[in-house]
Amino acid sequence: MPTVEWVKLEERTQVTCGIISVFTNAFLMYLILAKSPSKLGSYKWLMLYTSTFELFYAFVNLFAGPSVHTYGSAFIVFQDMRNFYFSHQTAQILVCLYCSCFGFSMAIFGGHFIYRYGAIDIEFRQKYLSGSKQALLYICPFFYGIFWGVICWLYYGETPERTEYLRDTMLENYRLNISECAYISAHFWPYDEHRNVFPDGDSWLGIGVMWIILGSSMISVTYFAIRCYRWLTQKLKHMESISESMKSLQKQLFNALMIQTAIPLFLMYLPASMVFVFPMLNTELNLKYPFIGITIAIYPAIDPLPTMLIIKSYRRGICEVFRKLTCRRRKQIDVSNIQSHGLAATAMSGNISVNLTN
Repeated sequence: MPTVEWVKLEERTQVTCGIISVFTNAFLMYLILAKSPSKLGSYKWLMLYTSTFELFYAFVNLFAGPSVHTYGSAFIVFQDMRNFYFSHQTAQILVCLYCSCFGFSMAIFGGHFIYRYGAIDIEFRQKYLSGSKQALLYICPFFYGIFWGVICWLYYGETPERTEYLRDTMLENYRLNISECAYISAHFWPYDEHRNVFPDGDSWLGIGVMWIILGSSMISVTYFAIRCYRWLTQKLKHMESISESMKSLQKQLFNALMIQTAIPLFLMYLPASMVFVFPMLNTELNLKYPFIGITIAIYPAIDPLPTMLIIKSYRRGICEVFRKLTCRRRKQIDVSNIQSHGLAATAMSGNISVNLTN
């Protein structure tokens, strides 16, 4: 499949996943507000915060679903302007906002594991998550996202050098003149006038900060996931003071969190690492099918599913909604059948009376 057709598939996937993501996240928000068990405590507000962000992320995907491409020592995130209804500068802002959402999502994963460990370890909770300290779990992802977007705007903006370097590959792969797209790009190893390679300071400074964000997120997820697992497997079963329902809820939350970690690991962490690492090494990734935009689009659509399906109270809530919808349809069908049978009976009685009178 030519790359230009793959981009069309990518656009359709982004629109489809965006619509699915709006539905799944809105439904999860309803379940969190209406069906959360009382033992969930304030954790439901962090879950609601995450779902609200992913709902926003879905709308960003719908309005601006840029494509990602690597070439030599550069990567580019671009928006095709030929079918875009806003100005070039607006498109650039939306591309940076799209990248900012990516940075936000990296930070929120770590926040969930920190909170989950604080929920089971009283000493850790009292020391680091008591009172106003808990607000950091909400504030840090926001600033991570803003910081990521600012880096893209300041260090990865459009320059004449990057435009010329990427012009041929955009024409070859996408049949797109680079002047017809808005983009952000990093070019790690440009050439000077003598064709000597030198490091680009802006690209390396920006990627350094991004690696710090990615690294801190991965370290937090790994460290607190291991501690949660050890606590649940070693201590929880020996603690008689905790009810069975509470133990079950803790295990459900942890299982949901583990699956929600595997989803971004394969759909976001690894693709982003590929986009960063290969250009940094000045190695051509040479992807005929640049799947990175598709995996990032799929993430917000399926991320709510583990929470909805693993946590028992939410699963019951889904069944209740489904039963209400199906029962209404059945009642409507039954009423229509009764009405049709009644009309038929009336018609038959009328025919009988006519026959008797004649």
